[in-house]
Amino acid sequence: MADGPGRLMGIDYGTRRVGLALSDPLRIVTRGAGTLDNTPGLADAIAERVREEQVVLVVVGMPFAPDGGPGAKGEEVGRFIEILRTRIGVPVEVWDESFTSVDARQAFIDGGMKKRKRQEKGRVDEMAARLLLQGYMESTHNR
Repeated sequence: MADGPGRLMGIDYGTRRVGLALSDPLRIVTRGAGTLDNTPGLADAIAERVREEQVVLVVVGMPFAPDGGPGAKGEEVGRFIEILRTRIGVPVEVWDESFTSVDARQAFIDGGMKKRKRQEKGRVDEMAARLLLQGYMESTHNR
């Protein structure tokens, strides 16, 4: 974890879209920061956002398989993380993102969001990024 104040970025990596979230500089709350299409230029687009937002640490959600290993999707995310580390110039942490998409959908339901709104592309991806970043911040705050 990066010491001192500074904004953190959460990334929920998906095959089509990547959800982004940002913390405030004091790392108290998170906010959605949109989505990016998963294209060959993804790592460079994230690097640009890292610079613009003055991010000091990036947290990428890792989808672990039921046996605790990375699984096929986890291996894909691992390759993305390696590319990202060469492009962004700040530390990258891995965080267990199991069930964040399910939790994001449930948060929308609990909040009374209409089904049509919940189905908008990227909404779940962005919320999943927020949830994984919030979980990471809460975990590191309690250490």
